[in-house]
Amino acid sequence: MHTAYVSYQVLRSLVLFLQSKGLSRSACLEKLNCTEHELNSLDSRFTISDYNTLMRWAHQQLQCPHIGLLFGAHIDLERWGVLGHLASVSPDLRQVIEYGRRFHSLVRHTQSLSVHQHVKTLTIDLGPTPHECYYVIDELFASWLQFANTYALDAGELAPQHVYLTRAAPQTPKEKRLYESILNCDVTFGASTNALVMPREAINLRLKHPDKALEQLLEHQAQQQLASHKSLCEAVKLYISAFLPNVPKTAQIAQLCGFSPRSLQRQLALQHTSYTQLLDESRKQLALQLFESDYSAVEVSNKLGFSEQSALQRAFKRWFGVSPKKYLLQQRELEKQ
Repeated sequence: MHTAYVSYQVLRSLVLFLQSKGLSRSACLEKLNCTEHELNSLDSRFTISDYNTLMRWAHQQLQCPHIGLLFGAHIDLERWGVLGHLASVSPDLRQVIEYGRRFHSLVRHTQSLSVHQHVKTLTIDLGPTPHECYYVIDELFASWLQFANTYALDAGELAPQHVYLTRAAPQTPKEKRLYESILNCDVTFGASTNALVMPREAINLRLKHPDKALEQLLEHQAQQQLASHKSLCEAVKLYISAFLPNVPKTAQIAQLCGFSPRSLQRQLALQHTSYTQLLDESRKQLALQLFESDYSAVEVSNKLGFSEQSALQRAFKRWFGVSPKKYLLQQRELEKQ
């Protein structure tokens, strides 16, 4: 599975935010066990554990269990690096979501992300929260909505219909009202997944400051950064994961990686692999992640783009030698030892 990480920009932005709340910068760095140089280095990445440690400490120091929500509502494009600036000059929210799917790994890799369009609604689903830590989910939902409210024309039409959170309900009615105020809708706590539901037409909302020339320049810069952070195989797998449940064609992935389809196949062959093999590996990693997060076989099959549940069952047995149910039982037995 992918290692969960966040970029140095996210942690740097969080430290600055906590400073504005009265916490000591030196104490923040001590909690992160890092230096000023590491906090500002282009080569630095921090684990999700680092992020959670700092958030839990701030929660305790400030007596603020909704600290992630407040951090998210504090809009800061620098937190997202080149992706943030690219999003701000995009033509509409549809393109913003597409760039998010393509380049999210430049900022963080902590959650699966899937977008589902229905007849009247659009759902952004982040899946269950790992390790019972909800700060990152609070931050993401609050920051996405704050971005849209700040940069979209007619943002009043954006009002989400509902937010579902796996975290337990707040202990006080006041804190629950704060969630509903910042997220601007009803919130269900203790849900099976973390999801934001909004009107489908919101995806077509245009942004205030589109700039095609700057957008193209920043897209190229983001593509270069992605290539420098990831090997070609890793980049292909990330793109495949972003497209699922729609299985992308080789030509689509080749274009995103800056190759012709034939050149991509040749480059992958030099690395002793193929597009088909990387698709299989991506599905294998995601299937395991989803089953371990208590998704049903039907849900996993749908999310990974299998034609039917039996095809997933056959693939899983080829990958791991046993059925999903037996594999999970074996893992639970091992954990007891």
